[in-house]
Amino acid sequence: VPINVASLPRDLVESELFGYERGAFTGAVNGRRGAFTEAEGGTLFLDEVGELPLDAQPKLLRALDGYEVRALGTKGGGRVRNVRVVAATHVPLEAEVVAGRFRRDLYHRLEVFVIEVPPLRKRKGDVPALARKFLRELTGSVAGKRLTPGALALLSAHEWPGNVRELRNVLFRAADFTEAGRMIDSSAIEAAFRKSREGVGLTMTPALAKAWLARHQNNLSLAARAAG
Repeated sequence: VPINVASLPRDLVESELFGYERGAFTGAVNGRRGAFTEAEGGTLFLDEVGELPLDAQPKLLRALDGYEVRALGTKGGGRVRNVRVVAATHVPLEAEVVAGRFRRDLYHRLEVFVIEVPPLRKRKGDVPALARKFLRELTGSVAGKRLTPGALALLSAHEWPGNVRELRNVLFRAADFTEAGRMIDSSAIEAAFRKSREGVGLTMTPALAKAWLARHQNNLSLAARAAG
């Protein structure tokens, strides 16, 4: 059960994590199980846990320490007995503790087994494998678009301030503006970097525009329906 803590409105954090009973607040027509209860027998993934509001942190600590989950609107608490909790954050929690924005006791409760994922600039050896993965996603096949050695060298030399997301966007942009049947070369990568910095679109030939529209028709249709 994944929960992005940073995306939760401040006043909904507790109800999303622990649930609520019918009538617990205005609009609570029906009760709802929280993420902890939903994850019973599996894994609860708390993404961006460093963004958890300070006043909600004791409640998370109580759930982690005593396995006690108290839904809004109830006097007593229920218990979860078999939930694995995985938390992720992009902020250094040690610094947040010093600054008073994250509870020290909660930090130590979460720090059972720590896996540090270094930024892409510190693991350049992953660039080729990630590039192949993203190009497979784009083309839908292993035999889809490929990179020339020069293009791969440019990607490997970049510092990637935008991390893996930036690599994905650069590849998708370069692939979209490479003629069908051709490998993605260094000029396409340079153009993708250049247009990324400029923040403007690339100029397409009519043939490329037609191919791009055909390739992304499903996504465009979904976007149009959502907007409509």
